[in-house]
Amino acid sequence: MAPRKRLFKNRDLPPYLYFDKNAGYTLKLVSGKRRVISQNRTEAIIIANEYNRIKRSNEVLDSLLAEENSGTPFSDLVDKIIERVTNDRSPGESLKAQWKNDSLRVKEFFTMPGSEITLTEVTEYLDKYHPNASNNVFNRKLSFLEMLFDYAKDIGEMEKNPAALKIKKPKEEKVRKPLDIDAFNRIRAAAPLWLKTAMDLTMQTTHAVLEISRIKYKLKKAEAGKCGCIWYETPQKDGSATIYGELAIHRQKTKKTEASHVIIPINETIKAIIDTSRDRIASPYVVHRLPKTRSNPVSKEVDHVTQIVSRNISKEFSKVRDDLGLYKELQFEERPTYHEIRGLSARIIEELGHNPQHRMGHADSKSTKIYTEQGKPIEWVQVPNVVVATK
Repeated sequence: MAPRKRLFKNRDLPPYLYFDKNAGYTLKLVSGKRRVISQNRTEAIIIANEYNRIKRSNEVLDSLLAEENSGTPFSDLVDKIIERVTNDRSPGESLKAQWKNDSLRVKEFFTMPGSEITLTEVTEYLDKYHPNASNNVFNRKLSFLEMLFDYAKDIGEMEKNPAALKIKKPKEEKVRKPLDIDAFNRIRAAAPLWLKTAMDLTMQTTHAVLEISRIKYKLKKAEAGKCGCIWYETPQKDGSATIYGELAIHRQKTKKTEASHVIIPINETIKAIIDTSRDRIASPYVVHRLPKTRSNPVSKEVDHVTQIVSRNISKEFSKVRDDLGLYKELQFEERPTYHEIRGLSARIIEELGHNPQHRMGHADSKSTKIYTEQGKPIEWVQVPNVVVATK
């Protein structure tokens, strides 16, 4: 049987000679046993070449011939596989960019035919490119290989999927510490208006930064894929509270479920947040600012020059947090981020006696509103009027 494909750094080693960092240079004998033959690379190569010449001259020739005709290098298949996967699964822009980066590593490493890729190569690949990856990242990279090899099997380039044999690492427990109300208020007080607006909206709605960054000042009606305000012509009463309209949130993370369509009453508190956000900048978005530079003013992630990319909202929150010295006793990865505002809001809502899950778009509710879009009725979860107190 031909020896497995070498790593690039070991391509000068003769067949059946391997380097063990703990033992030295090991030669596999024709009997199948392995023997340590030297600690010196040059000496080991000389010994292995002579042993192979005497014991394996025909076997080495057969191996070279087999390698020459063993099939298409897997690296040559990757681009075609990615093209097919993209057509089949329609990934988002960020996932496509991630696949592109991972594909470059795969093409660099897996230069052997698919039939020669084993669990050993999968392990060596992960050790080389992701040696210190978190469990979650490690599992994503392994799943990417598994996906590629499944498609390679489908086109007849592989018989087995060695990545499927690799054991995934256990899911890591969340290390972020929860955000407390005092820290929220201190960050809010030091934040620029657009960040303060975003924080207030997340606190009152429980929704994540992606949805908050997409809220428009005005929508004609609730529509799938959009977030924004639907204003009543005349304010309505909900007990002693005045309701000025509805805030429609279509949560992207769970956008295919009914719970992802949420209608939140625009009460005095939410209306005040929206009113305060209005400044001299003409923008359709409640959370907005002018770009810092005039070059490339509109990125592919936004549709208006004043709309803020959601990750930049999160980055500014963390910057203000650290500038204030909050949570400095914690490691960086343990400090609460913008996302932890959701948890803080949910805890306060629960203390008020309400179920925060409906509001967050996590579960279905019996109370719904029906909107018709393109002739098809869509159910939006109607949540109760709640004011989340921050002081």
